[in-house]
Amino acid sequence: MKKKYISTIIFSFIIIIFVILYAQVGKASGNLSDLESEKEANEQSQSMYEEQASNLQESKTALENLVSGLNSELAVINEKLSGIRIRISEKESELIQTQQELNEAKEQESEQYRDMKKRIQYMFEMGDTSYIEILLSKGSIADNLNRAEFVSELVKYDRRMLEEYKNTKRSITEKESKCLADQAELEELQSEVQDQQKLISAKISDTNERIKAYASDIAEAERAAWEYEKQVERNQQAIDDESRRIEESSILEAESMEQARKERERRERESREQASREQASREQNQTRETVTDENGNIVTEETTKPYEETTSPYENNYVAGEKDLDMLAALIECEAGDQSYYGMLCVGAVVMNRINSSRFPNTLYEVIYQPYQFTPVTVSNRFSLVLARGANETCYRAAREVLEDGKIVGSWLFFRMNDGSREGEIIGDHVFY
Repeated sequence: MKKKYISTIIFSFIIIIFVILYAQVGKASGNLSDLESEKEANEQSQSMYEEQASNLQESKTALENLVSGLNSELAVINEKLSGIRIRISEKESELIQTQQELNEAKEQESEQYRDMKKRIQYMFEMGDTSYIEILLSKGSIADNLNRAEFVSELVKYDRRMLEEYKNTKRSITEKESKCLADQAELEELQSEVQDQQKLISAKISDTNERIKAYASDIAEAERAAWEYEKQVERNQQAIDDESRRIEESSILEAESMEQARKERERRERESREQASREQASREQNQTRETVTDENGNIVTEETTKPYEETTSPYENNYVAGEKDLDMLAALIECEAGDQSYYGMLCVGAVVMNRINSSRFPNTLYEVIYQPYQFTPVTVSNRFSLVLARGANETCYRAAREVLEDGKIVGSWLFFRMNDGSREGEIIGDHVFY
């Protein structure tokens, strides 16, 4: 009767655990929906900022191409301006040469004027002798003719030289005027080119400032996109954690239901066995001989055997594969290499309980490599490094006890770092549940 009462209490306790787990699963599902909504919103924000950064980059590239074109145009203008300056310098040299020629012509004019003036003074103003008197002076006609011809040639020469001087002066003056006009034209053109140079330089400067502004906006947009990307990663991590919690709760719920079913079946079987034993006892009581003790009291033979209750919910029938020992030892080192030896055995127990549970794969390889289960395997990849070099001897010893000797120290299916967020059996830095 007492055993039946205890069984009833155990069954009720399992039902209560089932109800609690069901409520937690429902709550976790709501949390998961909220996390996925938050992740979707952050992904949209991330996409928006990435698109903004892309558009800004396109605008920045267009401005950079514009600056490149303006720089090319400015180079052409600078080359043109350099050519104009060279031409102005050449015109200034020509003007200097022309000015020198003009000064020489003026000097020649002065000299010719002085010579002509002296000759005229000599012929017309030399005392009492006049030009007519020279012609009518005594002497032969031939001498007079020669004098007259000489004077005539002298006058012609002076007139010719005067005409040449005038032509030279006119030519130099025209050349000087042309040089001045060309120089003025070149200076005006230089001024226009300089204005274009200043305009393009101002455009380049303004465009560069706009490029800097775009660069700043791009950097800001990229920073915002990066922040949202990190937030999305955190959301995904939270979703993965919540998914694992839901999966764990679902598995624990299923295990609780399974244990409840087994408990119910055990109670029914026990009840049947008890009824059978009672029936057999009644039948035996009817046929067995009565035995009396030395005082004459009736003594009956006890036929009921005590019931032996099994404590382990899983049967360990797993046959290890060739590489299983290496993999289990490596996982134990990654997860509990800094824990006590008992903590190492606990990690091995979780792996074996999963293999022997219908809720998980039935091979050690599949259990270890199951997604989102063991962080050193699926996230950090430290498991591969330890497996490649081989685990330490202590971890190998723990793996042998678990895998070969069947030393399963607990019935847990999960464990994690103990941060106070999960109830369970705390062993070292881990909580097992």
